[in-house]
Amino acid sequence: MKTVIKITSGVLMIFMLFGCTKNFDKINEDPNYPTEVTTSSLMTAAQKGLCDDIYDEWWGGRQSMVWSEYWTQRNYTSEDRYAIRQNTNSGYWRLIYHDINNLQEIIRLNTNPETKAMAALEGDNTNQIACATILKIWAMQIMADTYGDIPYSEAFNGEGESAILTPKYDNLEALYNTFYTELTDAVGSIDDTKDGFISGDVIYNGNMVNWKKFGNSLRLRVALRMSKGDYSLANSIVNEVGEDGFIASNAENADFAYLGATPNNSPMYDAFWTSARNDFTVAKPFINLLKGVDDTLNGKINPFSGLVDPRLEIFSRPKSGKYLGMPYGMPDAESQAYKSKCPSFYGAGAYDPTYAIVVLNAKFPMPFLHYDEVQFMLSEINGWDQVHYSNGVYASIAYWRDLSIELENGFWPDSRISDFNANFDAYMAALPPASKSTVMAQKYLAFYVQGYQAWAEYRRTGESQFLVKPGEITHQASDGTPIYFEPLVSINTVPWRLTYPQQEYTINATAVKAAADAIGGDKMSTKLFWQP
Repeated sequence: MKTVIKITSGVLMIFMLFGCTKNFDKINEDPNYPTEVTTSSLMTAAQKGLCDDIYDEWWGGRQSMVWSEYWTQRNYTSEDRYAIRQNTNSGYWRLIYHDINNLQEIIRLNTNPETKAMAALEGDNTNQIACATILKIWAMQIMADTYGDIPYSEAFNGEGESAILTPKYDNLEALYNTFYTELTDAVGSIDDTKDGFISGDVIYNGNMVNWKKFGNSLRLRVALRMSKGDYSLANSIVNEVGEDGFIASNAENADFAYLGATPNNSPMYDAFWTSARNDFTVAKPFINLLKGVDDTLNGKINPFSGLVDPRLEIFSRPKSGKYLGMPYGMPDAESQAYKSKCPSFYGAGAYDPTYAIVVLNAKFPMPFLHYDEVQFMLSEINGWDQVHYSNGVYASIAYWRDLSIELENGFWPDSRISDFNANFDAYMAALPPASKSTVMAQKYLAFYVQGYQAWAEYRRTGESQFLVKPGEITHQASDGTPIYFEPLVSINTVPWRLTYPQQEYTINATAVKAAADAIGGDKMSTKLFWQP
C-alpha cells in the first residue's frame, strides 16, 4: 500500500511554499516520492500532530491560553492584547489542515476497493473510518469555532489533477449540521465486537467502546454549541444513548499521552525547555478565581468567594509564599516590571516540579474530551442541576490530583496527599449551589490547558465573567493610578473570532472574500452563528 502523509487540497499544497517554518519537515514532503505507511501510522501521526500543533507554544501559549486568560506573557504581550502574527496564523491554518488530511487519508484507504483489504490488516475498515471521522470533526470544530466559515466540503476532495485548488468556504451553521450528521453516522457505524486499530491508536489503544463514548460526548458538545438555549437536540442524544453512553469516568478520558523523550515530549515542555522560552506565567483573573478572591478593581464577585480551590497548588506555584498572578493584558513595559512578583516555572533551567507545574511535564497528556466536561454539559441541559455539577467538580479535582501524583515523582509524599484530600473534601462540602455562574466557572477551571474550549464557552455563555475585558482595570500602579486593558486591535470585547490568514487572500482570494462578506466582515468583532 503506497500513500503519503501529505496535503491533498490544492490551497494547502500552495501553503507549503509560504510562511512560518514551524514543523516544516512535516509539511514539506515531496509528493513525487511517496512513503509507504500504514493506516496505523497515519492515525498516530494525526493524533500527535493535532496535539503538537493545537497545544504548542504558539497556539496553545500565545493564543488560546492567553485569550482565555489562563496565562499571560511575561515579556511581550502583543498576543494577550489580541495582535496575532500573520505568519503564525497562516502556519496554524496550514498545519491543522495537514493533520486532518492524514485522517482523511485513513478514510480513503479504508473505502477505496483497491486499498481497503490492505488497510483491514490494521483493523476493521468501518471502525477505522469511524475513529478517523470522530477525530476529524473534533479538530474541524476547533477550526470552525476559531474562524467561522471555513473550507470543508471541498478541502479534501481529489488528488493530483483532480484536487480542488481553491476550495469554497462552507457556511458555519450548515457546517455544524454536517458535523453532527457525520458524527452520528460514525458512532452508529461502530461495531465494538470487532477490532479498532490494532496499533497506532494512542488515545484508546483500539478500544471501540471508548471510541463510541468519545463520539457521543463530542456529539453532545456540538449540540450544546448549537443550542442557543434550546436543548432539544442535546436531550435527544441523552435519551438515545443514556448517560453510560458518554465518557463515564476519568478512566475513559480521551487523551494523548506523550512518552516524555525527544521527539515525543509534550509540547509545552518543549516550549519551556527544548526551545528555552520562559515566556508564560499564570494570569491574575485565573489565580484569583482559584483563591476565592473578588475583583475589587472592577466590582466583580467571585462565585466561589472565600473558598480556596485545592487545584491552586497544581495549577501554579507560590512566589515568596504567596500565589500571585500577572495582571492580564498590560503593556510590555508594565509586564516586564511586574513579572518578578509572579512565579517563574523555568526554575534552574531544567524541569523540576518544585518550580514547574504539571502541564509542563514532558509526559503531560493532551486532552481531547474529558468526563468532567460531560458532567457539566449534563448539568446545563438539565437546568443547572446539582448532581452533575458536583460530579464534574469532583472529577476535575481528582483528575488533576491523580495525574500530578503520577507525573511529579517524589513531589507528593503521603502527608501531602493526605492534606490535599482534606482540602478537597472541605471544598466539596462548601461548594456553592449549581447555577449558570457556578457551573460555567467550574467548567472554565476544568478546561485548564484547553484554551480553545474555554474561549468558545465564554463566547457562547458569557462565563466566566471573571475574565478582564477590554476597557476594564487590569492593575493599579503603586500610586493608585488604574492601568486599563487596552487591546492593540480595534475591539471592545474578547475577540469573537480570528481573522482569516492573509495568505488565503493571496492563494484563495475569491473564496475567502466571499466568506468574509457572508459573515459580515473579516473582523475579530464578527460573531459566530451560535453566539447569543
